Amino acid sequence: MATTSERPAETRLEEVMAAGVKRLRIQFTDLLGVPRNKVVPLSTLDDVLESGINFCIATFAVDHAGEVIEGTGLGAEVDFRDGQVLPDLSTLTVVPWEPETAVVIGDIYFEGEPLPASPRQLLKRAVEEMEKRGYRTVAGHELEFFLLRSDGNGYEQYAKQPGLVYMLSPSVDTEGVLREMEDAVGAMGLPVEQSHQEYFGSQWEITLRYGDALRAADESYLFKLAVKEIAAKHGLVATFMGKPMQELGTSGYHLHLSLWNGEGDNALDDPDASDGLSEVARHFIGGQLEHARGMTAIMAPTINAYKRFLALEFAPYNVTWGHDNRTVYTRIPRERGKGTRIENRAGDGTANAYMTSAAAIFAGVDGIDRSLDPGDPVSGVAYELEDKPLMPFSLGEALDALEADEYFREALGPQFVQCFLTMKRSEVDRFARAVTDWELREYANVL
Repeated sequence: MATTSERPAETRLEEVMAAGVKRLRIQFTDLLGVPRNKVVPLSTLDDVLESGINFCIATFAVDHAGEVIEGTGLGAEVDFRDGQVLPDLSTLTVVPWEPETAVVIGDIYFEGEPLPASPRQLLKRAVEEMEKRGYRTVAGHELEFFLLRSDGNGYEQYAKQPGLVYMLSPSVDTEGVLREMEDAVGAMGLPVEQSHQEYFGSQWEITLRYGDALRAADESYLFKLAVKEIAAKHGLVATFMGKPMQELGTSGYHLHLSLWNGEGDNALDDPDASDGLSEVARHFIGGQLEHARGMTAIMAPTINAYKRFLALEFAPYNVTWGHDNRTVYTRIPRERGKGTRIENRAGDGTANAYMTSAAAIFAGVDGIDRSLDPGDPVSGVAYELEDKPLMPFSLGEALDALEADEYFREALGPQFVQCFLTMKRSEVDRFARAVTDWELREYANVL
């Protein structure tokens, strides 16, 4: 059976109309990874395809607290004017959990041109840059998440049984929520490969099959949308935060990338090399390491994300690479041939799939262009090495690293960099001024 992404747009439109769809959710993502949409009657689709739907471009300047941040370049600086979202029918699919509704991902335009700061446009540019070098980029996204329930004062686990890693049954999915998620993403045509419980109770992973980089990012976006909205219908919160609860472990986001040449061969594979990796693969890895610190703010875009690096729980602590080693920054899984790929392990699920893909591809482009040498792979526990560059251990440090990376600033573009840095520095500042529960527990009674 063909997945949704493999069926022509005309076929999809016929399918959603035959399914009795009456409304269309036109989705896009901002720089923070927040899904935005407008809903239109399906009967207006022809007009929407021609002109798009208007939205205030300052949506890109709205932070997690709902405030419009000054200085992004996309607020008062452009008079809070409208942009347009034009749906891409290649992403059209039904919404199984919302009757008579379909969803489609749109591209963002401003003043008649694609918005450079748009995450989807950013990925399109990165893919095009790699194509200029003769390679098609293929990506796979692995995201872990927790299911939580509000207890009135905070959150508790949906299912608390510990030690049941790699078990998915009614004993851990006590209300059938994961099964409903599996069914929904399958009904949307997303290429589900497998699902399982992760190491901690209420921690899960549903893996999608790899595909062309843009298509894979679209599917990752729709997957997260499904997971979070189905959880909400059950009174639960599905969170992709790196470490959502003090007593629980961490959730990662592992981005797998491979390059394919015009002959349909995996350009990262070299059967004659001692480790099975081509020179192109080594240069791509070199680019990941060269720009690891500079792209960390995109891979780990929240205050909370940096608790993963400090936890030393299969997240990178330093900038290293190795074969099938889960303590490094860039892991090379053991498969070769068509399965040869490079895994960037810096992200957590709060990251934007378009932006993480674009960042890693741009880093690979620079590695290939400059023939960067990654050095020797490390073996053993990488955390114990003292001669390797360290990861940024706070969002503020990561933003400084991004700003200091001249290549990345140019590759990402001035509009994106200005907006992203301004939004994220505001987030860092708000956290620095916040009084936390930890501070009260630590100091209030004794000092």
